[in-house]
Amino acid sequence: MSEVVSEQEEKELFVRAYSAMVLGRTLDKKIMTAQRQGRVGFYVPSMGQEATQAGLGMALRPEDRVFQYYRDITLMIYRGVDIDIILNQIFGNARDLAKGRQMPSHLMATEGNFFSVPSPVGTNLPLAVGSAYARRYRKLPGIVAATFGDGASSTPDFHAAMNFASVYNLPVLFVCENNRWAISLPYEKQSKVEVWKKAEAYGMPGAKVDGNDFIRTYRVCREAVEYVRSGRGPYLVEAVSYRMGPHSTSDDPSKYRDNAIEEGSDQDPLVIAEKSLIALGYITKEKSEKLWEEAKKLVDSRFEELEKVPAPEPRTLFDDVYKEMTWNLKEEMEEIL
Repeated sequence: MSEVVSEQEEKELFVRAYSAMVLGRTLDKKIMTAQRQGRVGFYVPSMGQEATQAGLGMALRPEDRVFQYYRDITLMIYRGVDIDIILNQIFGNARDLAKGRQMPSHLMATEGNFFSVPSPVGTNLPLAVGSAYARRYRKLPGIVAATFGDGASSTPDFHAAMNFASVYNLPVLFVCENNRWAISLPYEKQSKVEVWKKAEAYGMPGAKVDGNDFIRTYRVCREAVEYVRSGRGPYLVEAVSYRMGPHSTSDDPSKYRDNAIEEGSDQDPLVIAEKSLIALGYITKEKSEKLWEEAKKLVDSRFEELEKVPAPEPRTLFDDVYKEMTWNLKEEMEEIL
């Protein structure tokens, strides 16, 4: 049974989610612009998927673990990850948690229990299942959420993870952020069956939701999370949204599609969210505009400061390789430094 919340609690929850969406969109656009200006090397944008991520974030608890994929900036923000942590990894600077060794956009954060993103799509799913197995074995609290795109649902790792999670009845919530494109391949060219229907083959429940509506996504994810948390096993949610930008900054979507959803249109998740909250009486148009202004001010300020942080020192290349450095690695270090 779903937890009952008061109207005030719901208002605070929904406004917090919308604030995360606004900040996520603002940060996303800032990084994209900076990459086009040559100030950032590479980026994977998330515009159009903010509602899916906010809705999922609302349904999870702080102790839950997340094995995310490379578009989940809004999810990270909702779960309390400071944008400094995100930007330091985008720049790969001296404050980067990965010390400049990871791909940009392949983020991690101890805040919010976010694990490092692997580049090959779908490979985070077996890791999530393994983590869920370990948590149950150790009797640790919380469930594991694993996010992925529609392209990952065509990989062997997706099927292996689904099967293992089902056989061992593990506390895993699989969330497919179906933005309808696997780089240049539309979903209808990938599979005859919708993603959520594949749950039946593995003996677990599945659900489909409009991923452009954060309130609907939250309610579906909440039911799924409660199912998983109760010990009944894994659950698959397909949230259908739309990738409003390119696959990455190395992609030109105009080469393969000409009907992209535009920012500010009625199908934009941020527009849908604002209209919904105004209709509920939870915010006003003026409050929404203020959130956008505050987000821009914060992002511009943090970006300007963190862009000046230098790259990691060359000697950090040799950190965290061996517990005790080998003789030949010491020689290499001395030659380089």
